[in-house]
Amino acid sequence: MNQHRLIIALFILGLFAIALPVTAQQPTSVTTVYVPIIAASTIRPLGFETNTGWLYNPQVYAQAQNLRAHWVRLNTLSWREAQPTATSPINWSAPSFQRFEQEVQAVNALGLQVIAVIDDHPSWATGSTKICAAILDDYHDEFAAFVRAVVAKYSQHPYLVRYWELGNEPDIDPSLVREDEVFGCWGDMNDEYYGGERYGRMLQVVTPAIRAADPGAKVVFGGLLLNRPDNQSYNTDGKPFNFLAGALRAGAGPYFDILAYHAYAVFSATSSNADLDRSSSNHWVSREGLTVGKARFLRGVMQRYGISKPLMLNETGLHCFSPCSSVTQFEQAKANYLIRSSMRAMTEGVEAYIWYTLQGPGWNRSGLLGDNQQPTPAYTTMKTAIERLSEVRIPPQPFTGYGSGIEAYRFSGNGFVLDVVWSVDSTLRQITLPATSFIAAYTRDGAPITPVSTGGNVTISVGFENIYLKRAP
Repeated sequence: MNQHRLIIALFILGLFAIALPVTAQQPTSVTTVYVPIIAASTIRPLGFETNTGWLYNPQVYAQAQNLRAHWVRLNTLSWREAQPTATSPINWSAPSFQRFEQEVQAVNALGLQVIAVIDDHPSWATGSTKICAAILDDYHDEFAAFVRAVVAKYSQHPYLVRYWELGNEPDIDPSLVREDEVFGCWGDMNDEYYGGERYGRMLQVVTPAIRAADPGAKVVFGGLLLNRPDNQSYNTDGKPFNFLAGALRAGAGPYFDILAYHAYAVFSATSSNADLDRSSSNHWVSREGLTVGKARFLRGVMQRYGISKPLMLNETGLHCFSPCSSVTQFEQAKANYLIRSSMRAMTEGVEAYIWYTLQGPGWNRSGLLGDNQQPTPAYTTMKTAIERLSEVRIPPQPFTGYGSGIEAYRFSGNGFVLDVVWSVDSTLRQITLPATSFIAAYTRDGAPITPVSTGGNVTISVGFENIYLKRAP
């Protein structure tokens, strides 16, 4: 079988590029043709992030190829490494750039869409000896020149990167993390708007440079940790929930295209639903949990400032802190968390749902792959979801027609609907529908389900693990 395959890279800007075959190891020439996109629903939400160097690991690459996801987030590019002094020319041979180029080559061979993160600022631009520090206003022009050169290079063949994220979890004060961390760095707990205004001023300088280098580029607001929505239980670390408001207050609204956020839950052997559990999302439980609560909070902030931007959940996962009380139980919980939070995110209109990480075992065992880079149940769950959702339109709508105790989301297809359904607790519940409306049903992991037929009806059992129910509309 020919190892090359057709790549279709879909862009939200309203175009898609059809590229002739490449491989992760040896790219060939590419001819690009731009034609109008058919429908926004062809943009698919599910994807993953890998730590640096893992995507071109042969085992991980093979699993990524088999998964057939849609997005990959790469947090690789280091300004500090590329320009160690203010007078240095950009060192395109810097290790982070070499790794980035390898990763993007692998991504393109897989037909994935890249979100590239630019962070890790040099001390001459921050005035700090700490790696984790915000860029001083006096050096925004230098950062803009650097970013413009990066975008100009990597928006072209053979890279074709179109999504650029400026920073990672910028709403963290540097004093709260190790000095060698590259996430956070823009936060200021002594400021009413937590440093968001200075991040917003940076966007006003850097985004025009990105758009000048590539008019089709999309600028992603650095994925927000957004630990809590208010001062519910902390009064000593400032107001991180005001970071976005600060950026918008500074006039940053026109200077980003997509607003990203992060949401992590923690496994508990006594909890059945980590996305809504108080131990995982104690600050968000009254707001319908991490995934939905954060999305609605951010939309509310944008609405106050008169803007509306697409949302990405571009880091999420379920953690099992060591020692994990039950690895088997955790792996099943991780798979169930993935489907619950992704369906809720899609229903909220979130355009990308990116799991951290693909490679295993991952941060606190959150990887889609396990210790030997073999699939976990969560990997199989995402793979099945990608397959099932490939023939429907997104976003879904909540569906309440199956009665109490059942959570369901309905996707529209051509001449059918697809319901993603689960019991809200461990109770096994029954779904009955006319036999004439039943088309097919599948387990969480993709196995066909044969319903019980009685008279003119069919009945299907649904438990805590979700099922897919394909039926006539």
